[in-house]
Amino acid sequence: MGIVGKIKQISTSTLELLKEDPLLIDAFFAAKWLPESAFWQRASWYTGESVEKTKQEARARFGKLPSPHGLWRFIPGKRKHWKKAYDWQALEEQFLAEWEIPELDLHKYWQEITFLLAGYVPGYVTSQWTIPELTVSKKFKKDFLSFLVIKNSAWDGFPLVNAFGAGTEIGDETGYGYDRYLLPSKVEQIFDGLLELSLEGYQNRFIRESQKAEPLPWIDWSEDKAEMLDCMTEYYNEMVDYYRCAVSQHQALLLYLT
Repeated sequence: MGIVGKIKQISTSTLELLKEDPLLIDAFFAAKWLPESAFWQRASWYTGESVEKTKQEARARFGKLPSPHGLWRFIPGKRKHWKKAYDWQALEEQFLAEWEIPELDLHKYWQEITFLLAGYVPGYVTSQWTIPELTVSKKFKKDFLSFLVIKNSAWDGFPLVNAFGAGTEIGDETGYGYDRYLLPSKVEQIFDGLLELSLEGYQNRFIRESQKAEPLPWIDWSEDKAEMLDCMTEYYNEMVDYYRCAVSQHQALLLYLT
């Protein structure tokens, strides 16, 4: 299946808790798989022994940790301590409430989407496919660029919108890099950038790229171009709707790879 890009709405109160004690990030994501999680209600077609095993493993992993020492069995190999003793039942309820709102799943298309929105391919920032105004030193080691929105780009006059690549790193580095977060004010800036780019501007970038002699190789141009454009359009609309919802609820966002 490959590496998947996801965006998750999160309340500012929960985000502040994770920022204060990043070791809680593992607990936050583990709560998604708990038997009581709304995820399973939305994914009711997932049944069978493997699903039940996942639920019970999440229950056993999350537990009701009474003291900082519980960390050692919750996150094997990390010999660090919680910053304080938590009311784990209350924390579980708080995290479960966050999963009432689902993630936005960009599936394997997060690189293509970022190119069409922001003008670069994550993980290949120093490659020839990054538009010239975003040029960085060959010594640049990050997978993502840090800007939010660049108005009136030299690329096509429309804004560059870093809707999946932006954000402040949080927690420990995973096998796919760091998780990142956007505060509500940043979420609003990116949402405005998406609206200013517009669906037409986004689609035109795809069309122009498809007409090049050597187009972006991350897009499979052997497929039907109309179908591929429909696919990219669907993700753009989903992202706009997800950002719109977050702005209306004054939510922060987590951005991550799995």
